[in-house]
Amino acid sequence: FCPLPSAFPRTLTSVKYPGWFSQAIVRVAIAFIVMRKIPETLLLFFLRRYPPPARLSWFNFLGRYVWLKDLLDEVYPQLFPQRQEVIEEESAEILTPIVDARVLGILEDSEIQGKQGCYRARHYVGARGNGHLFMGLELISKRPVTIKEYLLPASDFTKTEAYQRQSSFQRLGGLQLADGRLQDFRVSQPTEAIADTASHERCFLVTDVREQSPTLRRHLETQPIFSLRQVQDILSQILQTLDFLHHQKFNLPSGAIQNGLIHGNLSLDSLLWVEHQGQPFVYLCDLWLWEQWFDSTVQERRSVQATPEARQQDLRAVGEIGTVLLERTPNPPPNPVRVDLERLLDSLKTAKFSTAEAARRALLKLASRTPPGISGLAETTPQEAPRNAALPLILLSLVGLAMGSFLILARWRPTQARSPLQVPKISTCCLSEISAIPDGRYIYTAVKGGTWSFVLAQKDLLQRGRSIAGTLATAQPTLQLQYVPALSLQETIALVQSGAADFAILPLVGELPRDVMAQEIAYDGLAVVVSFSYAERQQGLPSALKGRLTLDQIRQLYEESVDRWQAIGGPDLQVQRYLSDNPEVRAVLEQRVLTSKTIDRLPEVKRFPALDLLRQVIRDFEINEIGSIGITTLSELWGQCSVYPLAVAPKGQEPIQPMILANGKGIDPETNLCTRKGAYGPNPQLFQTAQYPLSYPIAVVYPRDNRRSKIGKKFVEMMRTVEGQQLLKAAGLIPLSQDLLERTRAPEAK
Repeated sequence: FCPLPSAFPRTLTSVKYPGWFSQAIVRVAIAFIVMRKIPETLLLFFLRRYPPPARLSWFNFLGRYVWLKDLLDEVYPQLFPQRQEVIEEESAEILTPIVDARVLGILEDSEIQGKQGCYRARHYVGARGNGHLFMGLELISKRPVTIKEYLLPASDFTKTEAYQRQSSFQRLGGLQLADGRLQDFRVSQPTEAIADTASHERCFLVTDVREQSPTLRRHLETQPIFSLRQVQDILSQILQTLDFLHHQKFNLPSGAIQNGLIHGNLSLDSLLWVEHQGQPFVYLCDLWLWEQWFDSTVQERRSVQATPEARQQDLRAVGEIGTVLLERTPNPPPNPVRVDLERLLDSLKTAKFSTAEAARRALLKLASRTPPGISGLAETTPQEAPRNAALPLILLSLVGLAMGSFLILARWRPTQARSPLQVPKISTCCLSEISAIPDGRYIYTAVKGGTWSFVLAQKDLLQRGRSIAGTLATAQPTLQLQYVPALSLQETIALVQSGAADFAILPLVGELPRDVMAQEIAYDGLAVVVSFSYAERQQGLPSALKGRLTLDQIRQLYEESVDRWQAIGGPDLQVQRYLSDNPEVRAVLEQRVLTSKTIDRLPEVKRFPALDLLRQVIRDFEINEIGSIGITTLSELWGQCSVYPLAVAPKGQEPIQPMILANGKGIDPETNLCTRKGAYGPNPQLFQTAQYPLSYPIAVVYPRDNRRSKIGKKFVEMMRTVEGQQLLKAAGLIPLSQDLLERTRAPEAK
């Protein structure tokens, strides 16, 4: 204890108490105040070592620990003084005149509701890629986030196109490693993708605060000169991350497994300069996987699969980036290392390296001859950064424990952190291996006469006498599921909301209420069919139409009651329109194709069950020479050859044929489907990546209320097993991942 300050009130040393006692009380009070300040002082000392962008990143990282939350709230004003006022002034004076009012409008809008949290945009940061960045806050955990807003203006996209892009964005806007590892591989990893289904004009991508770091192009404006070693280090990091991206398996939000991805959008503007512990790292952001859906100038969707040709596109971009960086280095008399680096960049631009790994090996061999430059970048693997990043936190925690007192223990009692919702991994073999399934009797629903009714009616799945319901009952004997059909999609959701049903199975073709959530278990789509044309049929529709129709032509046929095919460039045949009586077909058609009318207002459209529809189409052509067209689900179309499924072309894009032969080749009007009966089916990749314009997911919908039964989530887990996916495929649906169906249990593999 230190001597008492002379300024202390004498009332504390009143004659009522012995002098030694009052002095001890005062000294304890001083120690109490000092110990209260020690953790705060240490935290401020640690965070103030970093510049503001890195400081904010560390602040967000530490905010994941609940026991530090109160302390972080106290030191925030000292770490970021007047930050809010400065940003507001910049937004008002600089950004407002040049930014679309719809962009800045979300600063006044209500919360952005996602599946994993509720967010609010607070300050505008700037434009990047095809969107606009905002500093934001997750309202429950008070966690700072970055919100990227994308616009789908009505001037560039029709309502149907906007909905399709929103749906595709939600299914593909994000990625995580398929094996479940949490690993920082220096690629932007969104927390979640959100679509504003009320307006159909916005989408949001939620990421961490590193997204607010400057791009490499912006960094070049502040540091125009790089050393030769720095250029090599930057290129090495980019190539290392690309190699990881090109060859790893990723789990997309839709549940599909993607074997390798390309960046597809690599430039100085899609690389972030992120400083960590004073050390810069280069992060890849704005992947084409989600940026493509908001580029109105791109008419044809480009694949993001890591094919050899696609990987070369990324490597050529690295060559271009390296050339720009090399121009920023001093150019003394001829330097052999610089000359070799120029040759390496030319090799990247001319596709002489087969992989990013091969290019990086050549670069590292070259770097071994280069003396270290000024503040060169660290050569760390993607796994090393998080491990090293935790060291200061560990030291800080140890110091805090050493300062442990009853005050600190009372103030920062550890509590259980709220973990975000995770998409269940598709890694379990069998239905019987899903544990913790609640016993008892549960009611679920789907649309009467809809896709799930068709699935339940299928027999002999995988083996004789096997059905979905029977297999579930055998695998989980204590679980009793009762199916109660509803009359419409709206009624199925209402039954879940009211508690009359524990979950529902339905296609995701529109927005859901906020009190329910959905997880995909398979895919389906609409098939547009005409009579199959044999070689001797000179007026066969598939040949005359070249095997394709555009969405606009389909709309004209059904909505404008076109009488003859000649009106849309077809043969001189009368048109007769048919539609499956599956209520879900109606919902998808109204959502994706029709613009001003509903099915009820189309009196000339005849509705039949799927099998009768197919028979009627072929009879019209053979008996009455009528060119009929029908729309049904792909799940009810397999294994027939009486009709031909047409390729469908979105506006301004190439037509997409949903069917392929067993050998992987596409079908065309010259393909004799009858000789290949049963040897063709939907192309899974087109549905898993949302490329086919009339595709949609089949999902399990269950309440968000945690007080309700968890059977909906467990049913999803069962359907996402290998056995569950195989059953759904055998019943006619398209699995979440083709890779999944190739897996077997380890004991059986032996």
